[in-house]
Amino acid sequence: MDLTYRLLNVFTDGKDPFTGNGVAVFEDGSGLSTDQMQTLASQVNIETVFILPRSNGEERAVRFFSPEKETGFAGSASLATAAVVRELQGGEGDVQLHVEADADDEGRSSVAERRGAHEDIDLPDSYTVFQRDDLWILDAYEPKAEPLTASPQILASLVGLNTDALGGDVMTVNHGRGGIVLPVRTVEDVRKTRLDARMLHSYAMLLNTEPRVYVWANSEKEEDTIVSRMFYGPRGGVLEVAATGTGGVNLGSWLAAHGARGIRRRVIQGRPAGRRSLLDLRIDDEGEVYVGGRVAEVARGTFTV
Repeated sequence: MDLTYRLLNVFTDGKDPFTGNGVAVFEDGSGLSTDQMQTLASQVNIETVFILPRSNGEERAVRFFSPEKETGFAGSASLATAAVVRELQGGEGDVQLHVEADADDEGRSSVAERRGAHEDIDLPDSYTVFQRDDLWILDAYEPKAEPLTASPQILASLVGLNTDALGGDVMTVNHGRGGIVLPVRTVEDVRKTRLDARMLHSYAMLLNTEPRVYVWANSEKEEDTIVSRMFYGPRGGVLEVAATGTGGVNLGSWLAAHGARGIRRRVIQGRPAGRRSLLDLRIDDEGEVYVGGRVAEVARGTFTV
């Protein structure tokens, strides 16, 4: 069986298509088992999406995988998938994505398991991605944001900074893929952030959250601009992500929880990782969070399984 896939970069800077966050999208994942999907995601070693047929012609079922496991939501992957679906279908308009359940392995539902791990969060079955000019935009569903109760010393040491670098309330934000949102005072503090893998995982257990930390500051030089870095801990390690839609949702939720309304921000990420990205973040007058960015297809290929 030949499987066609595309490589896309999401949250590119609009000039270089080889910026942003890489995503692999398989045009038709029907007939694949969960194990096969995970094997393919591990092989390409980036966020991976499998599009599945669905009786409703206006909606596409999808399954999201990281190289390590299946996930219930992925911001970058959602935007990449919407761009592919729109091209496959033709025409214009919004793209409706349905998060498919895994019925393999005696009916075990991986989506249900993810929901069970986050019973206090309203994870949707379907959500809409829409296109405005050259941006693909995700209407983020309402995550859960809570203040993080920990000493300034613990929080500062988590990111390798002094306590005077902390720039505001630190929160945990969760929408199925959660983590810590940690503001710092200056862009230089963002640049100096350093995470140790052992400390990240120890603190995640201590603080009862996932090993994900999103560090950000308002730019002192560019108006309405935020500079950020995102770290997470796969397989006991620590990696920096060049761009992250879920991190953008978490940042927007932090801002909304602190009263931000009717704003639009440019979020620059990835410079220390050597791969610049640009994310469009909006919060409307009701506090709804929207995350968007440019999507560029850079390659196509075929797997034979």
